Amino acid sequence: MNGINAIKGNYPQNFCGANIAKRFAKMGEIGEGASIACDFLGKAIIVPAVIMSVSKEPKEKKEFSAFKNPVAAVIQLALEVPVLIGGSKVVEKLADKGYFDKENSAFTYNQKKMRESFVSLFKKLQPQKEEFIEKINKQGYSKHLAEDFHEFIKTVDPSVRKELGASFRKFENAYKNQFHLKNRLCFLTALILTPLLCGIENYIHPKIMNKVYKYEHDHEKIKTHSLFPSISKFALETKMKGAR
Repeated sequence: MNGINAIKGNYPQNFCGANIAKRFAKMGEIGEGASIACDFLGKAIIVPAVIMSVSKEPKEKKEFSAFKNPVAAVIQLALEVPVLIGGSKVVEKLADKGYFDKENSAFTYNQKKMRESFVSLFKKLQPQKEEFIEKINKQGYSKHLAEDFHEFIKTVDPSVRKELGASFRKFENAYKNQFHLKNRLCFLTALILTPLLCGIENYIHPKIMNKVYKYEHDHEKIKTHSLFPSISKFALETKMKGAR
């Protein structure tokens, strides 16, 4: 019955998956940054854990394969995060100057222009709501801001509601257009960087693993000689007596 309800879209109140999906859908601004973070966690923790627990290869081979992923994750993070931050700022500046907009097109990436237009209209029609203007100037667009606006607009005159609503939608659309443009360009940059990431990874990883194995070997050697000198001495003396 629950399966039928799920197919129809009538989820029961205690259906955990529906609640998780609903909360996830409400999350805003999930873009390339979140993708990089998830990829990093997967490579640095999940993949090595799976290799070490599931693989039937010899211990050293498993360690070599498993450790390659955290190395790749750190290199990826070191290269992609600056590209994401710097690239996003460059795209935002260019978009807010109208470089990506087509002439005589309603479609725009210029969220700065749309925000200023909305704020100007809002001040004219609702001058008493200064706190909302301060919020939008400080924080810009967000899902919480949109929810506050839609709740507020229900209380105003219908003619004002229509005009403000149309202006806010233009601002909202421009913000979303710019946000998706940033993500697409940053994703494209990440693809272009992939050969470089692989090259650096293949160069660094063996060097790190050689040092790890050398440290383990030296540590094991010291441990054997320092912890069990009496046993080694006793074994040697017994062998010599037997030879006599």
